Amino acid sequence: MIDCSQYKQMIFDVDGVIFDSNALKADNIRSAAAEFVSRQEAEKFTEWFTGLNGIPREIKVHKWFVDESTAEGILESYTRRNEETLYEVAFTAGARQLLETASKSHELIALSGGEVGEVRTLFERKGIRSYFREVLGGPKTKQENLAPVRLHHPLLYVGDSRIDYECAAEIGADFVFMAAYTQFSGWQSYFAGETGVRIIQTLEEL
Repeated sequence: MIDCSQYKQMIFDVDGVIFDSNALKADNIRSAAAEFVSRQEAEKFTEWFTGLNGIPREIKVHKWFVDESTAEGILESYTRRNEETLYEVAFTAGARQLLETASKSHELIALSGGEVGEVRTLFERKGIRSYFREVLGGPKTKQENLAPVRLHHPLLYVGDSRIDYECAAEIGADFVFMAAYTQFSGWQSYFAGETGVRIIQTLEEL
């Protein structure tokens, strides 16, 4: 177990940390891409897309697809698919209980690579919006979202991607990597040489 009592603020990634939504979103972006390109290219794109979890969808889609109409069509289809499926997604193990408890003694910030309106609607429907001082998301990057936020150290950041780790390092936050739902292939070797990173499977360990 990790003692969280020392921290003034806690930042949580959303997909794969608060909600078990990584696989669902991967299915949605794969299906959206397959409407416009071959199934083989859609699969390659999805693997690349999920490998960059934490970066806003607009940046990733437009970087891969140079044709503007294809990129915009995929983004529209992906957003529509998320609207149809995302709001029924489950919490990760222990997430709701931890957030309810932590919000009573800590200032909580949700920091997602997902579209901000989508994330806020999800939080409202799941009854956790009131636990957070800030709910931040795309199309801004995580770094752009945090730039104007007043941070209080010591600060804990819980994420499941390389982008989360890099963001935590930039703001001087202690970092906890949550592994159970991650799509970060090779995280074990990536973090093997990194000191100070703590690994948990689920939020039940906080």
